Amino acid sequence: MPVRIAIVGHGRVGSVFARRFARAGADVMGFVGRDEARAQAAAAALGVGGALDVSALDRAHCVVFAVGDAQLEDAIEGAARVGGRRCRLWLHTSGSQGLDVFAPAAALGVRTGALHPLAPFAASLDEAEIAGAPAVCLGAPRSRSLRERLCRMLELVPVFCDEHDRAGYHAACAPAAHGAAALYSLSQDLLERAGGMASEDSSRIVAALMGAAVTGARRHGASVSLSGPVRRGDAATVSAHVARLSAAAPDALPAYRALMAQAAAMAQREGLAPEQVQAVLQSLAADGASWRS
Repeated sequence: MPVRIAIVGHGRVGSVFARRFARAGADVMGFVGRDEARAQAAAAALGVGGALDVSALDRAHCVVFAVGDAQLEDAIEGAARVGGRRCRLWLHTSGSQGLDVFAPAAALGVRTGALHPLAPFAASLDEAEIAGAPAVCLGAPRSRSLRERLCRMLELVPVFCDEHDRAGYHAACAPAAHGAAALYSLSQDLLERAGGMASEDSSRIVAALMGAAVTGARRHGASVSLSGPVRRGDAATVSAHVARLSAAAPDALPAYRALMAQAAAMAQREGLAPEQVQAVLQSLAADGASWRS
């Protein structure tokens, strides 16, 4: 029997999930949203169910709460006021929230869990890029098989874990996702300011460098795969970078300093002599202030 799924929230995550669930053969009942007309329009655009009243959630095998963190608690409380059956599974897609947010549902005996997709959901993203991404899953062992089934429908790879420091976990994910996009933009912008090449070429260069760095870090470890002037202890080159950025791109200098200071700490762990590390850190401080490794 197809699994019946209702989705609370019809934004980017909810819409992508609905499309993928339906494609995998699930019975997507539709969306619960604060604006019924918009929920109906989203369902019609995807060819699934329709706009749902919150009372309809009790007919679903699984309810997915795909709303913003600020709205999650209210959405769950509103659904819990209608009631829920023990055989139902309620999931949220938040990275920063744990299972305690489901307290009103747990009091009813509803099974609860989390399925956080480790993939960007930008409006411009090609949905195919999400396939194969990991999804961090929380919840009781008795609902593990259903969470695994949902991940297969979404073409995500489940990563099962216990309750943990969700704020710390989410903070760790942020530099890898949003920070990487910001770093890409920064590096491309600096290449274009340096001049001499087309924009598409600067983009190609940044993509190649970042891709190689990520591949190397995954295969060999981040510190082991580190290369460049900081890893060599080349304080003169670092000093030249700082001088040029101070003159031509002072807005980029704080990010450069922070990243290269982290690289210096990694280089020290890999055996770079302490005096070389200190020379690099001093070169990073254009105003003469000391940096700590």
